[in-house]
Amino acid sequence: MNKGKSVGIDSGTGSREFTKWTEDMDEKLLTAMLEEARLGNRVDGSWTTQAYNNIVSHLNQLGFVSVTKNNVKNRQKVVKEKWREVHDLFSSLSGFAWSSSTKRFEAEDEVWEDLVKVIKYLACVFNDIHKLF
Repeated sequence: MNKGKSVGIDSGTGSREFTKWTEDMDEKLLTAMLEEARLGNRVDGSWTTQAYNNIVSHLNQLGFVSVTKNNVKNRQKVVKEKWREVHDLFSSLSGFAWSSSTKRFEAEDEVWEDLVKVIKYLACVFNDIHKLF
């Protein structure tokens, strides 16, 4: 498993490093962020410098030694955008609601079954269209 090791890219004027994030890293990042928020290190919707330092330190201690503050900031943007996409998708579907207690989208079984039917139908349509090209 990739533990977030940086890969250098030669840009001609030096090298730029990036970090490949895994699901495990995302989970650890979100856990660290939740802990920092619990500690009060998120003020007026922004992370404090101490929060970023703690998050980076936590990830480094878990073996993700190449993670920097900039990596955390950039990944936070990606995770936030993914959240918006999922939230918009489920919010527009009738019968789905976000539960703040379970931290999940919830719906009756029938609603989930209907969604699965739609997804299967769309997959079939996509496959048929794909065959045309």
